Amino acid sequence: MVGSNKTRTTNYGIGDEISYAFGSGIAYGEIVRLLEGGAAVEIQFEDGRKEIKKSRDGALRLLRRAAGASEVEEQQGDRNRVRDYEIDEVRRSDQKKRW
Repeated sequence: MVGSNKTRTTNYGIGDEISYAFGSGIAYGEIVRLLEGGAAVEIQFEDGRKEIKKSRDGALRLLRRAAGASEVEEQQGDRNRVRDYEIDEVRRSDQKKRW
């Protein structure tokens, strides 16, 4: 999606931890049910209330998947790692030799 103006759509699953931005603050909860094939989700908030929201709602954010991966980890999972650990190991050994 590089160079595209379209935002990524997040597919939510049951058990995913989310946050929802209300006018009065942020509420945290968990997805308990998918409706209309994932177009809407039922959220149970920490205070016990349940609400149904559209999954493409901009106020809805994924915090952590039920499997344990966060949204950032999921988005960056296809990227190569930034550091090459073999190069770092050689660099450390060179520094030890100088001392």
